[in-house]
Amino acid sequence: MANAIRYRTGVDRETGEILRGIAHLRQSLAVIWVTVIGTRIMRLEFGSRLRGHLGDDITPALALDIYVSMVEAAHRYEPEYRISSLQFVKLERDGTLGVRYAGTYFPEGRFGNYDVSDDDQALVPMTLTSQLGVN
Repeated sequence: MANAIRYRTGVDRETGEILRGIAHLRQSLAVIWVTVIGTRIMRLEFGSRLRGHLGDDITPALALDIYVSMVEAAHRYEPEYRISSLQFVKLERDGTLGVRYAGTYFPEGRFGNYDVSDDDQALVPMTLTSQLGVN
C-alpha cells in the first residue's frame, strides 16, 4: 500500500476556513513576501525585502531585485515550492502591477521528500500588503 501524501493544513487568515495543500502554500508564500525582515518576534530573519521597493519607479534593475527577493525568500522559508518563472503583469487600467509566478509544488518538501510534485502558477498583486491587512 502506497503512503498517503501528507498535505499541510492551516487556517485562512481572512475567512477562518481550513486551507489544505496548494491553497495553504499560496497563503504561506504571500505571508513570506509581505513580511518585512526584522519584524517577526523570535524570527527576525523571516520575510523578504519586497516592501522596501514600494513607490519605486520600475526599472530593469529594480525588476531584477524584486525577482531575486521573491525567489530567495521563497526558497529559504518554503521548502514545498520552487519558483521556475516570474513575470510582471498589468492588473488594472490604472497601472496596478502584479507578479505572475510559476513553479513546482512539493507537498512533502518539508519532510525532505521531493518525489511527489505538481506544477502550479498564481498571480500576486503588488498591492498584496493591503489584502493581508499589513500596514
